[in-house]
Amino acid sequence: MTSAVKPIEIQLGLAWNWQYDADFIRALDTVCHREGVASFIVSHHNLHQVQQEVERDGRRFLWFLDRASDEDKHFLELNQILQSRGTFFLNAHRHYLRASDKAEIHRELLQQGVHVPLTFVLPPHDLQPHLNPSVVEAFAKPFVVKPARGSGGRGVLTNVTKLDEITQTRMKQRDQRFLIQQKIEPLMLQERRAWFRVYYVCGQVISCWWCDKTHRYEMLTNEDLQVVNIKELERIVRVIARLTELDFFSSEVALDRTGRYVVVDYVNTPCDMRLQSKYANAVPDIIVQQIIEIIVTYIRQQLTTRINPLLPL
Repeated sequence: MTSAVKPIEIQLGLAWNWQYDADFIRALDTVCHREGVASFIVSHHNLHQVQQEVERDGRRFLWFLDRASDEDKHFLELNQILQSRGTFFLNAHRHYLRASDKAEIHRELLQQGVHVPLTFVLPPHDLQPHLNPSVVEAFAKPFVVKPARGSGGRGVLTNVTKLDEITQTRMKQRDQRFLIQQKIEPLMLQERRAWFRVYYVCGQVISCWWCDKTHRYEMLTNEDLQVVNIKELERIVRVIARLTELDFFSSEVALDRTGRYVVVDYVNTPCDMRLQSKYANAVPDIIVQQIIEIIVTYIRQQLTTRINPLLPL
């Protein structure tokens, strides 16, 4: 008799499909190997093969970071199979779907007492094609219009003044709810617009400057921390993490002219992890490296405290 072939056991799978993710994924894979975490990269070139291996129990994943299925249904198929096999996920897809609905997260943040822009949620165009002009009367001009679902700024209008502009953008996504929001103008701190990108990564928080005009990131210095309430930024993002149950995301928070820290963009995931050394409007390399180290440390800790019953000891 021949013995059954033992499945290949992977401690952390890394799925990606965005060309600009290559540096992040390779660096994450490198640190995994350095720290003794068995990682494996899944992309277009081997997706079909990996899915077949998982289906016939030839390959098993204990943990998985999926940075592809939000845009590609083929990766979602693998995601769903892995979930059925007991794989743990950083950002489980069900949590991602819930968190990606800005209308729902807005409501929950209000209930938690988190400051958010003045907002009115519109029903989908197909349910209510005509809007009463009074809808926009409460908003100072210009205001912001954004789809309830979506990422990367797609479909967002930032300088809206007329009802016709809302109607036109709603017609392009007829089944979407839309948010009309007050446009936040931040205070100036240290000669910068007081706008911040705050990362939540596996229980830890990293904050940095992020300019809503130029999309440029900058590190916070010790001098900056004399005027920036870093504890409030952390508190806000931990509230969002608790509500969404996500492990890895970023939020945009602005200090408005009344002195309130206001969450402008609630949940951004997958986070843009391009390197600033290659792209001027990308994330500082040191922050990308910090995020990688946090993820790998978290996985190592989980490997010692959580056991997947599908994987042999």
